[in-house]
Amino acid sequence: MANVRKATIEDYSGIKNVASKAWYDTYTNIYTASTVTAFLNASYSKEMLQKRINDSDFFVAEDEEKIVGFANFIKGTELYLSSHYVLPEAQRDGYGKALLYAGLDQYKGLYKEVYLEVDGKNDIGIAFYKKEGFEVIRKYEELLFGDAMSTTLMKKTF
Repeated sequence: MANVRKATIEDYSGIKNVASKAWYDTYTNIYTASTVTAFLNASYSKEMLQKRINDSDFFVAEDEEKIVGFANFIKGTELYLSSHYVLPEAQRDGYGKALLYAGLDQYKGLYKEVYLEVDGKNDIGIAFYKKEGFEVIRKYEELLFGDAMSTTLMKKTF
């Protein structure tokens, strides 16, 4: 079973590794390599990660002390799952689900629902979230470092 805990800045290299492998595995068939690299550099610099750890709830999942996944929840008037990734070789081993529910369990009684955005072409991600009770709210187009991105907004009531 996954050990899920709050992230610290000492987890930086493990988190960056998961983000990089998950993004290159999932998105290089959808976006240009330069877009994937630009996104990772912007979102997973050490400074940005420190800010995210300080300002939101950031969890990591470990297997034998190796970080295999993470989830980042942002609290405000609504609860938002802003990032949720697992190493490609560790997917379907329960880490994604463990991360999701470790976060949601903390917010029972505080929020009634959680929102997330997922790439509309990420069929595996959408299937996972639907299996966990999320529903599609709407779809829209936006730009990601110059590439057109089809985004799907999803919501789960809990």
